This record gives sequence, structure tokens and C-alpha cells, in this order.
Amino acid sequence: METGSAVVVKAGGDKGRTYIVVGFDEKGYALIADGKRHGLAAPKKKNVRHLSDLGLKIAEAKTDAALVTAIRRLTPSEK
Repeated sequence: METGSAVVVKAGGDKGRTYIVVGFDEKGYALIADGKRHGLAAPKKKNVRHLSDLGLKIAEAKTDAALVTAIRRLTPSEK
């Protein structure tokens, strides 16, 4: 798992949602964003043990709209 990886949350209130890893904090937590609930300005901090890597990687998304589009292309059934 690295920056740009598409992941699915395995635990918590957002279980089953697809996010993109936008970075990591100093303690090793993944910073994830989807452009809707959690944008690039305020990514969600998530323990990497609670994430499942989809094995897909996107190019760097510079806007929330680009994140939404990338996730929509990866998972067409995602709302």
C-alpha cells in the first residue's frame, strides 16, 4: 500500500467504502480521501490494518473532483 493506492475500508463506520490513500502520518496511519465525505484538505486517518488494498493505483489527484472521478471509474457501483 502506497500513496495513490485504492483501498476498501474493512472496519468502522465507513466499512465497505472505497478511498484513495493520499499519504501517511508520522505514526504510520494512512490518510485516505474520497473527495466527498473526506476531501484532500481534510483526509481521514485510518489504521492500515483496517484497509484492504485493491491492487489498483491512480495518478496523483489534485482536486476532490478528480478523486471522485477516479473512484467512480474503479468502482462503478459506488455512490
